[in-house]
Amino acid sequence: MKAPLYRQALADGWQLAKSHHSLWLFGLFAVFLGQMGLLELLTRVTVAAGNRSVFPLWLSGEINLSLAGYSLPLVSWSWFIWLLFTVIGFSLLFIFVSVVSQGALIQASARWAENKSLPLAGQAWQTGIKHFWRLFFLNVFKKIVICLLGLIVAAATVNALINFTGASFSLFVVLFLLCVLVGMVVSFLTIYAAGYVVVEEYGLGHALFAAWQLFIRHWLVSIEVGLIILALNVVVSLVVMAGFFICYLPTVISWFIAVVTINPALWQAGMIVGSILFMLFVFFVGSVFTVFVVSVWTDLFMKMHRHGIISRLVHWCKR
Repeated sequence: MKAPLYRQALADGWQLAKSHHSLWLFGLFAVFLGQMGLLELLTRVTVAAGNRSVFPLWLSGEINLSLAGYSLPLVSWSWFIWLLFTVIGFSLLFIFVSVVSQGALIQASARWAENKSLPLAGQAWQTGIKHFWRLFFLNVFKKIVICLLGLIVAAATVNALINFTGASFSLFVVLFLLCVLVGMVVSFLTIYAAGYVVVEEYGLGHALFAAWQLFIRHWLVSIEVGLIILALNVVVSLVVMAGFFICYLPTVISWFIAVVTINPALWQAGMIVGSILFMLFVFFVGSVFTVFVVSVWTDLFMKMHRHGIISRLVHWCKR
């Protein structure tokens, strides 16, 4: 393709997210896997760089945890084991639904990019189930790499704080930049590999290899799209902040009434209502935005893979 199609992909993604409410439920679960793009990477690495507590103290040998002499009655142990298995069971179910929802969204987005039609919700769900294990391992791979990068940056932060010298600060800067670079590449690889898995039916190894080749050919396009999505995250954050004030408006009103009537229960009720409204609003925004982001990345992935896309920066330079 002689010109990038970012604007068209963004418009198509917004149309899909706005018009097809059946996909919002998939987006609601898929959002818990982390967003496609640079946001999760930058959030984790930046938090690790600015917070020493991210680096586990047990890795540095500063904590010796002992449970010697601690005992529970048999009934309490039974309840604890039952609760543990219940939590594990619900967690596994939640992970399953989230991964399948991601696969369903990629399938729906690919169909939308091809002919502006959508598969039935049941068909998209079955597609997600079919590709569950490959998508699951891609997400685990991404999470492990990002967590390791966060630990590396956190360790460099601790070292710079404890032994602040020019060398330790330089080491921190170098490691931070390298971790961001590696994390960026891994984030793009998992996005493209997921597209190859769902859209092209590639195996896991083949998908990762093809994703690497696609990234090499479109590394500048990947960064440009990632920065666009990152900028849109800032806009969505502002929307969520505005929603916070709107959702908690009933709480403010109830506070004034509670002060006048000396009724603390009214204030507590207002807090509960405001919290529920804000939580529902965040879930709604997150699900719609996830559908949008997955659609944009899937659309551009298909165009990169099948036709090729010229970077906007390169396009401007040639003009």
